[in-house]
Amino acid sequence: MKIETQRLTITEFDMSMAESVHKESLDEDNHRFVPDEVFETVEEASETLEFLIDVYEHGNGPLVYPVTLKDGTYIGYVQAVPFDDGTWEVGYHIGESYTKQGYATEAVTAFLPVIMKQIGITEIKGICLADNKASAKVMERCGFIKLSQGMGNYQGEDREICKFVYYLSPKDIVVKFFEDGYTKQNFDFVMTCMAENYIDHSPASARSNADAVGILKIVADQFSNLKVSVLDVFAEGSMVATRILYDGVHTGTCMGIPATGKHITFEALENFKVEKGKITESWGYWPDKEIEQKLKS
Repeated sequence: MKIETQRLTITEFDMSMAESVHKESLDEDNHRFVPDEVFETVEEASETLEFLIDVYEHGNGPLVYPVTLKDGTYIGYVQAVPFDDGTWEVGYHIGESYTKQGYATEAVTAFLPVIMKQIGITEIKGICLADNKASAKVMERCGFIKLSQGMGNYQGEDREICKFVYYLSPKDIVVKFFEDGYTKQNFDFVMTCMAENYIDHSPASARSNADAVGILKIVADQFSNLKVSVLDVFAEGSMVATRILYDGVHTGTCMGIPATGKHITFEALENFKVEKGKITESWGYWPDKEIEQKLKS
């Protein structure tokens, strides 16, 4: 991973960062709010870095990435941590010497859409102690929605906590739906990004996320090597409008026409409604007569 912002770089850890990680972990906020992320020695930091580096290749999380200034100075980290129920939580820390300069907000804002697409999720949690005002403010500035405040489990103790949630933007969700649903055939993501009671107002008439996956599988059987390009995408509020180019080889029966082996392309118009990280409705137009003519010609 490598994310560039105006002032920062988010990349992957290497062992040369151990001493910096050790030093920046010793500040007062870490001792107070996340004592398990304090590394009293360089050796402790090195052991953790070895684990985190291995996770990049072989693990599902936590996914932790260093935040550096443009000159390579390590100032903290951002992370995505999985829960047993399949949900994820964001985490971040900026060393005390670099706080109150907007670095945490800048890093988290850039990190969230990238890591969420990488993982294949449309929402991520944010949890902090109620008296950690700075952390709560970062989440609010990054677009998190506050869900609740009250007593709850925090690192094994009953503490007053604030719970937040962040949703991937409707535009990003729709674009990833096309990439994963058609080109990559990642149907698990489709089940995640679509509501269980999803309604398709096109002739396909899907009435659930499972129905939508079934339709995608039919299309995959009809056209091999299918590639989908988003030519235009416009978003306003919860609504997303798209113009899509489909490109594939006719290798399965389509519209009653047996496989011809022909390579065809066509454009379609599809609109979506996205609410709380889920596609809830869609309206689509495929040029059926044009497709049929191309297959028969």
